[in-house]
Amino acid sequence: MDIQEKQREVLMRMLQLGGENASMTWKVLIFDERCMKVLSSIFHVQQLQKHGVTVMMRLQDKRERIDDTPAVYFIEPTQENIARVARDCAHKLYDQVHLNFCFPLSRNLIQDLAKQTIEGGAHKRIARVFDQYTDFVALDQRLVSLGMANSYVKLTRPVSEKALMAYVDRIVDSLFCIIVTLNQIPIIRCSPGNAAALAAQRLDSKLRAHLTTRNNLFSKGFSAYKRPLLILLDRNLDLTVPLHHPWTYCALVNDIFGLSSHKVDVPLEGGGTKTYDLSNDDDFWKEHQGAAFPQVAEGVQKYLNDYNARAKDLKKEGVDLSVLNDAVNSMPELMRKKRMIDSHTNIATALLKQLKDRQYDRFFELEEELINNMPPTFQDMLKQMEPETKGTPQDKLRLYVIYQLCHNVMPEEAKQIESILESYAKEGSLELSCLKFLKTHKMEMKFTAGLMENKSKADAQNTGGGGSLFTLLSQSVGARGKQLLQGVRNLVPTDKSLPTTKLVERLMENKENKETARFLYFDPKLQSNGPISGSRRMTTAFTEGLVFVMGGGNYVEHQNLQDYAKRASTPQIKVSIAYGSTEIVSGPQFLSQLSALGKPPTGGNVDAALD
Repeated sequence: MDIQEKQREVLMRMLQLGGENASMTWKVLIFDERCMKVLSSIFHVQQLQKHGVTVMMRLQDKRERIDDTPAVYFIEPTQENIARVARDCAHKLYDQVHLNFCFPLSRNLIQDLAKQTIEGGAHKRIARVFDQYTDFVALDQRLVSLGMANSYVKLTRPVSEKALMAYVDRIVDSLFCIIVTLNQIPIIRCSPGNAAALAAQRLDSKLRAHLTTRNNLFSKGFSAYKRPLLILLDRNLDLTVPLHHPWTYCALVNDIFGLSSHKVDVPLEGGGTKTYDLSNDDDFWKEHQGAAFPQVAEGVQKYLNDYNARAKDLKKEGVDLSVLNDAVNSMPELMRKKRMIDSHTNIATALLKQLKDRQYDRFFELEEELINNMPPTFQDMLKQMEPETKGTPQDKLRLYVIYQLCHNVMPEEAKQIESILESYAKEGSLELSCLKFLKTHKMEMKFTAGLMENKSKADAQNTGGGGSLFTLLSQSVGARGKQLLQGVRNLVPTDKSLPTTKLVERLMENKENKETARFLYFDPKLQSNGPISGSRRMTTAFTEGLVFVMGGGNYVEHQNLQDYAKRASTPQIKVSIAYGSTEIVSGPQFLSQLSALGKPPTGGNVDAALD
């Protein structure tokens, strides 16, 4: 299940203008903010140029007339965008216009487009109008985001029932786009009584209604037997993982520096920042983004050794001319690899400084113990909160919230820790309103505790490696790798499935038990109004799945699901799990949303509470 490649195929057809060889036709590409995020997750500028795109411009920017060049618009169907397109046609900016919308035009907008362009004959410049069903950002082969900021706040505290329904409908429209792109009708499972259930019901109805149309989008090319499983989950299933201090490369980069459209701004020693592009074109990133930080250092050393070996070949004397010619021809690739190694060395070095300055590994260790139901002593927790202990006030608040979520904290203990946190708040370095939300949330969400399995004594012995979570750095790591890890213990994360992964595993097996029995089951291909039960359900296990979290996802859960899929696969059967969410959040971003929910409503403006 490669969602990114499927979306790339759709966008490449869009750029072909309806012809096999039209990729080499010079063209102008015009996009709005929403579609720019879709494009940037799939293409680099050089790749667009190979498809004949000579000029790229934002729809809202002032643009001049360009003669003899067709324009490809890739935009969101809104009244404002329709009006801009109509003005462009009226002003004759382009001889030929190809309109592409990221999701279908409504009947009202179609009428508006026709009305505004027919006046003055501007409609003659519109060559084609297409609904592309690409209203989602494919960050990776099996990672999708809808880019809906502050989604946990908006789903937890909607300003009105109407606003909630509109928000859920937008999610459903984007999920429909993903399903159309995959060209598969899924079985849908969801937990009852929350926004995920509402989305599942509306998506089921939307798919069923579409399948009754004569020329529906699924009438050709899809398998009727091998169907994927779509699992819609509510973020309230587990609030600990979004707050958790991660230790894998991609999650660390996002948590400390922030990832946006594959780009990260890394601080420089002398001040300022440098931007790095971390996409799947980067071989090192593709291979190590899910690796623990110590393994990144080993990877840097391995890539450096390979580079040095190939560079040494270029310096050899007396070699055969053909061998030397091959070496010279490989020079551009060699230089690309050198830039890649330097980039990841710089990123890892900047990460290392943050890890050491904030004693980041200690926060991870304590949170791992809490999440795996092996709570540390109160004295350990109290010591980690004290001003003398390294770590930012926000690091300590994240640890304390996880402590509250995973452990029955005694009132006296809570009072001592919160008094320290309040001292940070008085200094203006911390916002504690999230604790008010936490108290209400714990009372409302006690049922989620059943999804957290107790850690057995045998597991503790196996995952601990006979001792601490941390071991000495392997002697096999080269000098450069050792330098990257100097001052940080070589952390060995526990190989445990997170609550989300445990639930997904049971649903993929398709065997009913006490944990999955309450999950609703929808099959849009069956003639039924609502959930399906009994003998009408499929009974075979699923090999492909899409897990979608309402209210914010994270790179840790995504990687944990990929690890499960790898374990579940066999030489004969490959299990593939894609992960998506309304947005991908870092720990600081999710903490900010919890803080917003702890504040009184601000006149219906949920975004104002986050400022």
